[in-house]
Amino acid sequence: MRCDEHVQRALRLTTELLDLANEEREECNHDHCLLLDGIVRDCAMAIRTQALQSVLELTDAEERRGKNDVDDAMSPARRAGITPPKRG
Repeated sequence: MRCDEHVQRALRLTTELLDLANEEREECNHDHCLLLDGIVRDCAMAIRTQALQSVLELTDAEERRGKNDVDDAMSPARRAGITPPKRG
C-alpha cells in the first residue's frame, strides 16, 4: 500500500470514529459511555493530526525531489483527498 493510501484510510477512519463518538445516546445512563466517547474522540483527533502532518511531510518530500507542482493530481496530498494548507 502506498503511503498516501494509508493516510487516506486513516483519515476516513477518524471520520467514522468521530461520527461514533458524536452519535446520540438514547439510554446513556452511565458515565462510562461518555468517558468512552471522550477517549474515542481524543484518539480520532490524535490520528487525524498525525495523518495531516504526514500529508505535509509527503508533499515536502515530493517538492525536494524536484516536483514543484504540489497541486499535481499525483501529489500525495491530492491522492489522499486533501488540499495542503498554504504556507505563509
